[in-house]
Amino acid sequence: MMSLIKNINIRTKFILLFAILLISISILGYKIIAISAYNQIILKDVHSKSKAVLSLQNNVIIPLYNLRQLSHSLVMAPNKNIRKNIQLEIDQIIQTLSHYFEEVGVFSNDTCMVWNNYKKLLNKTKEYLDSEFEEGAYLNITTTTKRQFDILMNMLLNLQEKSLNNSTIAYNNAVSKTEEIKFEILFIIALIIIFSMIVSWLITNNIIKSIYSVQHGLNNFFKYLNDKTTHVGKIELFCNDEFKQMATIINENMLYISNNVKQNEALIKNATKVLEALKSGKLGSRLYKSTNDESLNELKNMINDMIDNLENRVNTEINKRLEQEQLLIQQSKLAAMGEMIGNIAHQWRQPLAEISAIHMNIQVTFNFNEFDKKYLNDKIGELNRLTSYMSQTISDFQNFFKPRGKPELFSVACVCKDAINIIISSLKYHSINLNLTILNNTFTVGYKNEYAQVILNVLSNAKDIIIERKIENPNINVEIKEDNEYSIVKISDNAGGIDDSIIDKIFDPYFTTRHKTKGTGIGLYMAKNIIERNMNGVISVKNIKNGALFTIKVPKKDQK
Repeated sequence: MMSLIKNINIRTKFILLFAILLISISILGYKIIAISAYNQIILKDVHSKSKAVLSLQNNVIIPLYNLRQLSHSLVMAPNKNIRKNIQLEIDQIIQTLSHYFEEVGVFSNDTCMVWNNYKKLLNKTKEYLDSEFEEGAYLNITTTTKRQFDILMNMLLNLQEKSLNNSTIAYNNAVSKTEEIKFEILFIIALIIIFSMIVSWLITNNIIKSIYSVQHGLNNFFKYLNDKTTHVGKIELFCNDEFKQMATIINENMLYISNNVKQNEALIKNATKVLEALKSGKLGSRLYKSTNDESLNELKNMINDMIDNLENRVNTEINKRLEQEQLLIQQSKLAAMGEMIGNIAHQWRQPLAEISAIHMNIQVTFNFNEFDKKYLNDKIGELNRLTSYMSQTISDFQNFFKPRGKPELFSVACVCKDAINIIISSLKYHSINLNLTILNNTFTVGYKNEYAQVILNVLSNAKDIIIERKIENPNINVEIKEDNEYSIVKISDNAGGIDDSIIDKIFDPYFTTRHKTKGTGIGLYMAKNIIERNMNGVISVKNIKNGALFTIKVPKKDQK
């Protein structure tokens, strides 16, 4: 039989299993239908007998007990109105019970006779009460009527017990027959299971062996693809079903794939080296290996084209970025130069006024012939003092804007003071109050002049916006402090703050809120580059009450 199964194709094997399953289901279905029909008959019998018992209990026995209780209540009632109501209930119950006792075939003649006698005794009690012979009514209800009630109840209880016995017998017969049918079904199921297991085991064993052989061959092939083995074995099957055909196709494809793997591996290794070179920033490497796989060859050409394109775009972008950086630097220098000239003008305003006054004084003195040597020496001294102050101003500005040197350790507070000294005259001229608060005199390492230019740029922007918006009682607050890692400078004003729609753009190049004739839009962009790229710090801005707050943080260093 095993050799026969080997030569059957898989489709026929599954059809055979399906046929066995269908026959088994048909047999079981037939037996289940037969059981259901028989059980239905038995259940109807049990239900009818149980229903008769329940009907006797609910419709006769319980109402009789209620009737007995009401008859006692009738005798004991304190007045005629209550008796009248109780008598109405008694009449209704008697009418209902008479209907059940008069049904043909339900009760025996003896039972009906006892019931009629009981009704007569109840009517006798009513007659006693109507004639106001309450003692006779009481004796009648507690003696003769009670005995008749007991006889009637005994007969009914015997009838109920008989009905219960019939119901129990019917139920026991149903249980016994169900057990017999259950064992019969279990026997049939056991035979079907044994036969099905034998046939299924033969078929599935053959299929599982074929699947295992294919699985084993594919696992060996995958190990070869994963470089865990160097040999590709064929799949051997000793059957003539679909698995044999599948194994033949798989063997042909494994041989074809194994012949191309080495070529593909060479190309992949070449691609890996090129990608590693790209990752390290070297754009000169290219793929040169080829393979029989057209898609890989196409991918190789695409990668080479992408590298060529990337190299050209990177070179173009680098050149463009360098040109842009140079332009930004030049524009930043020009903007700073304009600020410097304006600040020099404010610094020189008072000395020039004093020089003009001295000149006028000398002229008047000369005209009145009061010109002597002592007077001349005094005026020359005053002029020398003023020109020395103006010369020192030029030197301070030259030192402030001199080209970048080497990174150095400097005091954040001192650099901030230098920046403030540059702009303080302009602030005073416009009646802008500047408050400097130094909580910690911290140090950092970097380009001192560039850091000072950042502080000056933020102060200058605050000054310009205060002037532009014509703020009353203008104030600029500078606070210097530190935390665990950073030296922190906070610069705030009361100029009304920055519009929320542009606050995230103010550090972008060429972005300015002022007219093109008043701002280049590169000051804050260069400030961000200086702080974040050159000094590894952070510059940020947010709106506060009545104004804006710039926070400049650079890594702090210990003074040594």
